[in-house]
Amino acid sequence: MLTFLKKILIFISPFLILIALEIMIDPFNYFSPEKNKKKLELKNALARKKNTYLYRLIEYEQNPTPVIILGDSRAQRLMPEFFEEVNGKRVLNLAAGAGSLQDVIKIFWDLSSRNKLDTVYIGISIEGYSGTLLKDRVSAALEVKNSTPLYLTSKFTVENTMLLLKSELFNQAVEVQNPPFSRDEFWNYELAQEDRYLKAYSYPKNYYNELKKMSDYSVKNNIKLVFIISPTHTEVQDKIDQFKLNKEYEKFKDDMKLFGDLYDFNWPNVITRDKNNFLDPLHSIDSVSRIMIREMILNKPEYAKYSKFTPSGN
Repeated sequence: MLTFLKKILIFISPFLILIALEIMIDPFNYFSPEKNKKKLELKNALARKKNTYLYRLIEYEQNPTPVIILGDSRAQRLMPEFFEEVNGKRVLNLAAGAGSLQDVIKIFWDLSSRNKLDTVYIGISIEGYSGTLLKDRVSAALEVKNSTPLYLTSKFTVENTMLLLKSELFNQAVEVQNPPFSRDEFWNYELAQEDRYLKAYSYPKNYYNELKKMSDYSVKNNIKLVFIISPTHTEVQDKIDQFKLNKEYEKFKDDMKLFGDLYDFNWPNVITRDKNNFLDPLHSIDSVSRIMIREMILNKPEYAKYSKFTPSGN
């Protein structure tokens, strides 16, 4: 019997050691917020980049806020500190690179079922509001976030525990990979990617119905939905005409007006005509993000075409 128990102990000891390391290192701050500044920077550089959704959703669980930002990498450019500069209120950005509208919807329902939300900013584009774009990158993160056993057995937790341990033991700096393109090459690459999305565009009845449910729920629960069409360079805007999607684009904007307030920054103006205002054709620089946030918080649109939401029946 003792021999059998020893064999069992030998067999499970590596797993016990791994679990102990996961709890100690806690790459996604699941068990408690990271207070060590150096370790927090390391986790931001590694774990957050490996799985932005999981990292940010756990951050929200640790310290919820009634104002959140959802969306893709364009919405990621709306930095929380820029909001605080205007009105001092804490905001958490839960957007992620390559995030889909499906992700937005799932995060909204998960968070609204557990927390009191006040304002939800949603970055949206016609590429994302498409029946052919059905990516789901958030379900796994939501499941892991809501389950300790899943967190401890998740490949993301295991991988990032090992990466952080290696970095600390050998005092290795985190390598930040530079884009494999020059700015001009990446600019053209992004334009080509835009072609791919727009060629495949179809009207998303599924997303219309889901956003209608979100909007109805928000009206009943005093949640303000704010839809944001971020600025893109005019080279991107011209593609709507190129692919003969003008009617579809107007329909997209009209739909958003049915669900919440709409701030449309994506039209030809002094910002969108100037390449210097963009990191690439789809992502504006920080100074533009500050302008966007100020216009939305103060409700003084200058570079935004604003439409105020009126609930049906009012």
